[in-house]
Amino acid sequence: MPKPLAAREIMIIEMLPLFKRHFRAVLLALTALSLVPAYLRAYSIAGASEAPTALLRDTIIVNRAAYTVRLPYSNVKLLPTGSPKRGDMVQLRLPGRSSLGIKRVMGVPGETIELKENQVIVNGQAVLVKTLNRADFSWVPAHNRIGSSVGSEDGHWVTYTPGESAYRNHGPIRLAPAQYFLLGDNRDNSADSRAWGPVSENLIFGKVMAILSTGPRQ
Repeated sequence: MPKPLAAREIMIIEMLPLFKRHFRAVLLALTALSLVPAYLRAYSIAGASEAPTALLRDTIIVNRAAYTVRLPYSNVKLLPTGSPKRGDMVQLRLPGRSSLGIKRVMGVPGETIELKENQVIVNGQAVLVKTLNRADFSWVPAHNRIGSSVGSEDGHWVTYTPGESAYRNHGPIRLAPAQYFLLGDNRDNSADSRAWGPVSENLIFGKVMAILSTGPRQ
């Protein structure tokens, strides 16, 4: 007589039809989970160029597929998905260096960008800045070195000390196709397009989607 099946073997046989029905969904889910680290990455901030928006040692989450889908874990471009917009905080390969950094997009292809005493001017029109109370930013640790003035510039914070930065005046400069003008929110303590010039789109790797703070905010 055939040997009776063990309970474990019976359970496996009963589960086979269920597994076959959902195999494709399970495979797709596993594939998606394996790709998440390739396109959604976390980085610790090593500088204060984006203070008070992002502080030293905060963690940022970068969407590496926001503008271009690349072959996972490589720089081979597969598919464009969008273009950086003014106000985007982006991750880029810093010009002339092998390291990555984050900066704010303030000028896009075809625009003429100028700075006058830290005021950004796009195609002859000043970008609106609303002055904020510097005392409301006392929570920013001193090592982030924010300026004496803080404002809301087109929806994001910006800081500087009037008359201090050697780069407070710049341009005008017209951006060529696929060129972007990037600035740090902490204008007195940022190396950006005022120093290196416009940045080619192929140096921009992703968009900052979230900032995980290391301390209290406000």
